[in-house]
Amino acid sequence: MDMKKNQHFNPGEIWESIELPDNLDLLIKNSVEEGYKRMQDKKKRTEKWRGKRMAAAVGIVVLGCAAAIPVKAFVTSLVQERMQHIPAEEIKEVESVMDSQEVNADSYSREYTQTEKERYGNLYRAYLQGTFPQGELRQEQTQKKETADSLYYARDTSTFYLPERELTDEELLQIIEFETKRDYVLSERTEPADITAEEKQAREQIAESGGITEEKAIALGTEWLHNLYGVSEKGMELNHYLNTDMGADGKGVYNVNFSVRSTEYYYFYFDPQDGTLLGASGSLAADMDADGVSYAVLEGKMEKMCETAKAVLTGKLQKEAEYEKIVCAYRDENGYLGSFNRIAYYFIRKDGSAYKIAMNAAREAFLDYAYIEDYGAYIQEQNPQTAEKSKNPNSGQGKTVYVEMWK
Repeated sequence: MDMKKNQHFNPGEIWESIELPDNLDLLIKNSVEEGYKRMQDKKKRTEKWRGKRMAAAVGIVVLGCAAAIPVKAFVTSLVQERMQHIPAEEIKEVESVMDSQEVNADSYSREYTQTEKERYGNLYRAYLQGTFPQGELRQEQTQKKETADSLYYARDTSTFYLPERELTDEELLQIIEFETKRDYVLSERTEPADITAEEKQAREQIAESGGITEEKAIALGTEWLHNLYGVSEKGMELNHYLNTDMGADGKGVYNVNFSVRSTEYYYFYFDPQDGTLLGASGSLAADMDADGVSYAVLEGKMEKMCETAKAVLTGKLQKEAEYEKIVCAYRDENGYLGSFNRIAYYFIRKDGSAYKIAMNAAREAFLDYAYIEDYGAYIQEQNPQTAEKSKNPNSGQGKTVYVEMWK
């Protein structure tokens, strides 16, 4: 049987040590153009960290970049209470299974269908709001031939055996709860008991200088989620923390993230002093499986999406239209867009800085925002050899193409 190794789509685990504002946009670019490229191979091989790979959980490495992101995310009180009532014996059993496994990834007997993927996302939202399975995922020590048409999990190989028929809502909920329990047990093993001295000092500096609280950052993140993406936070996991590896003057940056596991992820970065939005990034798992937009189609959309990007910049983000020129950039792979049909518009200012708005060309929808302090240095750093500027974007294979749109 051809097993499929599968990792939950989680772009949030790509953030590396960042020095704002210069490298924030570069990191977004890396997370998409490098990390997403690996995600496109998930039908063949994608790794899932868990269990005894605790080093990977602490120093999280998933999509190609290391990140200083806490393992333990906030879940709704209903789910949190449910997890806290897991019997001690069951927790020990989960730990024992994870510790005994020698594989580095979950495997699946088949891929989820597109309908199952969509239902998984909807049911995960419902799960966070209190819709729980009536039963538990069946577990076997190893593969059982007589259970070929039923759902179960083989512990020795960490394999989910899915029936050839469509999974029911109950079965998907059982998978969701099984994964949630594993994540909870793992987080309890890896979550630091106290904040670090560095974080404590940063929080004290923020308070003394009249900066915003973490609660205020959460409120701002919720507002920007609505404003930039038109998405409600209801039924989403919330993860928030002060990242002392980011920012200037040792004060760090507030990270506020919303997600629906395996489905959609939204990340916001705030200056702890005044709450300024430093960056935003949105990712949808559905974009991963979408066909690449051809150059012929892109050519007809480029100007329209540029106008949309302008509207986001000057309208929703309330940035002044003081740029001197606009440069469009995208990944050309055999005449089609790579990197999830992602296209970026750089609004370059007189002082050499730039605002970046990234769009999804298939959906013509906003994805990312970032501020770049030195556009010229950024371009050289991100792609020093293959980056090319051209009036004709149909410029070959596997290259990042830059097109001057307007002066």
